[in-house]
Amino acid sequence: MHKTIWFKIHWFLGITAGIILLIVGTTGAIMSFEKEIMKAINSDTYYVKVVEGQDKLTTKELLEKFQASNPKAKINSISFSFDATSSTVINIAGEGENARRGISKYVNPYTAEVLPDLVGKDFFGFILRLHRWLAFPQEIREVGKQTVAISTISLIVLIISALVIYWGRIKHAFFKSFTFKFKHHGRAFLSTMHSAIGMWVIPLYLLASLTGLFWSYEWYNNTLYTITGVEKPQRNQQQPQQPQAQKEPKSEQQKAPEQRERKTEGEKAEGQRERKPEGQRAERGQGQRPQGESSSSKFADIQKAVEMFNIFVQRDYSNVTLRFPQKGTVYSFSYLDTDPGHYRARNTLEVDINSWQLIKHERYNDLPLNERLMKSILPLHTGEYFGLIGQTGMFLASALMALFVITGFMLFINRHKKKKAKIIKE
Repeated sequence: MHKTIWFKIHWFLGITAGIILLIVGTTGAIMSFEKEIMKAINSDTYYVKVVEGQDKLTTKELLEKFQASNPKAKINSISFSFDATSSTVINIAGEGENARRGISKYVNPYTAEVLPDLVGKDFFGFILRLHRWLAFPQEIREVGKQTVAISTISLIVLIISALVIYWGRIKHAFFKSFTFKFKHHGRAFLSTMHSAIGMWVIPLYLLASLTGLFWSYEWYNNTLYTITGVEKPQRNQQQPQQPQAQKEPKSEQQKAPEQRERKTEGEKAEGQRERKPEGQRAERGQGQRPQGESSSSKFADIQKAVEMFNIFVQRDYSNVTLRFPQKGTVYSFSYLDTDPGHYRARNTLEVDINSWQLIKHERYNDLPLNERLMKSILPLHTGEYFGLIGQTGMFLASALMALFVITGFMLFINRHKKKKAKIIKE
């Protein structure tokens, strides 16, 4: 009886969630080797020709030349490589959809020439949106996101129901349940192929589903951090300076407007006495610190931070990203080793350019397993955590989703026809 119920659950979810899973699986397969494809079709952007005897520009020189060519650009970060042939990436502030991530400009580290924009970026961006929320517009994006999330949960239930349905075969002939024969025809062939190939991809589908829900539900996200005992990282959100009235005690806020105005004027006058001479000040602008430092002074600080990084890192690296601080003298670097386990196996190094001190040096490989796993949710989801074999396996599993949906519909239609014919015959 229970097997019949699980069978009905299996075909119902397969029919209802199957189309969404087909879209998610196909888009996932397309994105499996996105980085490799992008580098192959954008070699003129990712790589530069090295002229013999020519050295790379210093970080300060590169930023100054870029800023001179793009005076209105507010630079957020710079990423550079130890490899002499790799281009440098300068991320600048964007607007609209690019406001959070910014816009990345690829630059020749020897000449500061801005390289061509990436070809295929918009295509893979659309595929990602289709994969995550069915590419629904902003107004109804949450609908698409929840539709994908529910379909992902349905996939987990489909796996459980399939194991219940085929448990007899699995129990009595475990290794045989991974095979099927081409000599079978019709429904028998479809059924054995559907179940046998399904046995191979169950671990990959479970991994993709359980990690995929990490981005679907906040409660699930928080639960994973709680179970693993890892502190959830907080996004860096700069709090805007509160108006003086908000900083004052409640009694101060209740004073008459005239009193508050006189107090504010007094504070302004006091602040003017504490300011530096005019010659030491620079007009605030795009890409400059709020304290009023000039771009040249800011880039000099960044150059000093990079020099300190190269001293303290004490090892070769493949790639490093420096995100510019909004204020203060502490600079944080995120870098990859020359042979990282995956692209999220990033190390963190922080320096204080005023005290010339190493504040923090956290290496990914030195972290306990639970922290490494929580930092690697996306590589686990894509299979890249397990290297090329895992990446290829997840690609094949994603592509095979189409096979399960198609054969599942064929089995459903075949069963429906037989049932209808039996009713007519009776």
